[in-house]
Amino acid sequence: MEVQKKISTKNNALYVGSTQKVIIDSEEGDYFIGRGTMDAPEVDCEVIIDREDHDLVPGDMVNVLIYDSAEYDLFGKIERD
Repeated sequence: MEVQKKISTKNNALYVGSTQKVIIDSEEGDYFIGRGTMDAPEVDCEVIIDREDHDLVPGDMVNVLIYDSAEYDLFGKIERD
């Protein structure tokens, strides 16, 4: 498992600074939880998105600027159109 953690951390870091299309799965407190369009729910990494003043519902797709990463998660902000 330790080897996979290192691989995942390295791969996730490659997304920092990029814009990804994300499907919203849920809302938790001040954050939306989503996943990339090619990621399986509850299997692949989650994208944790700052809620700010956005009103989204599960199933919405948004462009998210990824600003940080961790072992199994990405962190981002919704890009304004």
